[in-house]
Amino acid sequence: MEVKERLNTLIKKSRADLYKPIAIAEILFHNRTEQLDVADLELYRRKSYEWMRDIIWQLHRKTTQLNSRYWDQLFNESVLPPSQLVKLAKINRQLNGIVEVYIYAHVREKFAAFSQLRQTLESLPPEQFSLNTFLGFFEQNVKYRGSIDKAYEIVVYALFNAIVDALQARITLAVVSESSHIIRDFEDFSKLVLGIDSQRLSIEKPARLFRVGTANVNDAGLDMWANFGPAVQVKHISLQPSQTVDICNGVRADQVIVVCKTSDAEAIEAVIAQMGLDEKLRGIITKDDLKRWYEKCFQEKYRQTLGQRIINSIVEEMKLEFPLSLSEAFDDFFEKRNYNCDILQGDWMIF
Repeated sequence: MEVKERLNTLIKKSRADLYKPIAIAEILFHNRTEQLDVADLELYRRKSYEWMRDIIWQLHRKTTQLNSRYWDQLFNESVLPPSQLVKLAKINRQLNGIVEVYIYAHVREKFAAFSQLRQTLESLPPEQFSLNTFLGFFEQNVKYRGSIDKAYEIVVYALFNAIVDALQARITLAVVSESSHIIRDFEDFSKLVLGIDSQRLSIEKPARLFRVGTANVNDAGLDMWANFGPAVQVKHISLQPSQTVDICNGVRADQVIVVCKTSDAEAIEAVIAQMGLDEKLRGIITKDDLKRWYEKCFQEKYRQTLGQRIINSIVEEMKLEFPLSLSEAFDDFFEKRNYNCDILQGDWMIF
């Protein structure tokens, strides 16, 4: 059944929250309950996005912001255009919403697995942590591979955050005394924007790193930023040199750090040098670098300090990225929709 294979492919390739499969389920739900004409794309091209956002909020109490170009790809001829949705809708109506149940059963199963992984980490002694095992959960199971980009962002952030925090690094913001007359004239601005005033011309604060909006889809944007300067872009997929140029030109930061596959580093450095962007690119961190630093953090010398900090950070970031920890939200949703997983038999069985 071609249309079901298309749906399965979409589910397998979807990002962490299965935004697009949920949109398909909602289009089919409105077709089944309100006779929405799925042959007319303009009736749901934009509405499907809002329907998806509403479901994400119901299930996860989480908002999301996706760009329209990313969203419109869902209805391309190679994914699920109206001609294919008409076929899915017919099956869905004939079999009491079976396609909706199939999609939401996948969503529930995925988040149950994430919840279990998080609970395991919460009680895991540092000496038993393995970076390869954590990433392998996402890399080796096709059901969770669509979330590998977020997994890499999480482990990079956890490492950076733990080391910067352990170093107790601090940054200072100061203005020269010759500018004191400007401070006096714009004191309200200085207090609000810089945190300084005429009585205090400098401030000191901890160096910190921040992950950028977990729900945003913008592959050319940054993933992390630091209050001490650089922006960080994490790419687990093979990163083409031209993409690095786009990142350096597109991110409004003085310097950019790129985290990428080891095999990509040399080509990226060559293109950056050729384009004269050396000053913008602070450096490239490879997967091998991450492994080496993780190994150091979990050696006996550091495992109870840096190692435990990393695990704690991974757990906290997973709570933000995969927020569902209890099943009540799904139970309530399935009951409200009268979804019954017992109908998932034969071709529609979840394995």
